[in-house]
Amino acid sequence: ALNVQMRSSLMESTGISEADFEYMFGLVYSVYSVPSVILPLALGFAVDRCGCHALIVCLASFVVLGQFMFAKGYALESWPVMLAGRAVFGVGAESLQVAQNCLLFRWFRGREVAFALGLNLSVARSGSVLNGMLSPWLAQRHGVL
Repeated sequence: ALNVQMRSSLMESTGISEADFEYMFGLVYSVYSVPSVILPLALGFAVDRCGCHALIVCLASFVVLGQFMFAKGYALESWPVMLAGRAVFGVGAESLQVAQNCLLFRWFRGREVAFALGLNLSVARSGSVLNGMLSPWLAQRHGVL
């Protein structure tokens, strides 16, 4: 999630009206969510056909590229670049979870699968919590970018 410091900094720097800003800010989440609705199903078939290892690398690359594009768009104060970055990020993010779950199921093969899935989810959510706690502190101390 985009934290408060980034939101207020972005609103000030882009110089658009509050209504336009709210629309664009909503699009930032929408362009991420649309691929996340459709692609996990399609990539579930791809994981079965191609294997999870290759798709994990490919999808993780989309996540990294999308985050880089979003950060670059933020630095340039360019909504189109930020939106494109979030769309690329969305292509990889949720679908990556499908491929990772496949890998976990293969690795644990019937023993302690539930524990492995729970641990995977817990670590992922811990990263989100840590980001929510550290990002505001880092933004306040060192600036947003």
